Amino acid sequence: MLVVPKPDSLTQPYWDGARARTLLLQRCRQCAHSWHPPLPICPECHAKDYEWHPSSGKGVVYSCTIVEHAAHVASDGRTPYLVALVTLVEGPRVVSNILNCEMSDVKIGMPVSLTFQEIAPDIVLPQFEPA
Repeated sequence: MLVVPKPDSLTQPYWDGARARTLLLQRCRQCAHSWHPPLPICPECHAKDYEWHPSSGKGVVYSCTIVEHAAHVASDGRTPYLVALVTLVEGPRVVSNILNCEMSDVKIGMPVSLTFQEIAPDIVLPQFEPA
């Protein structure tokens, strides 16, 4: 069973950017803090005045784990898979898969770069691969 994200008014710019092969982050116009996932207010200063800006797509693996057992019906029959927390050079951390390498090769501190994976018509996921 393929479960796909459902964009809403808050997240639509993020998904439009992903479809255009750009990882968009929100940035506060008051304090310049960048964040992900999308929120209606700045998590730093609580201002509601933000803009969307493109990420460089560069980062490092902060943490990772190999999932051996399906915890959700969407991952049934798709284990094992690797989930990583990637720290972007812009500051935010994003949850992602690391593609185009063996799971055992993924290490904390490993440099990664942005790639994209189309999972359904009109749904493209920002993912990462070794840099």
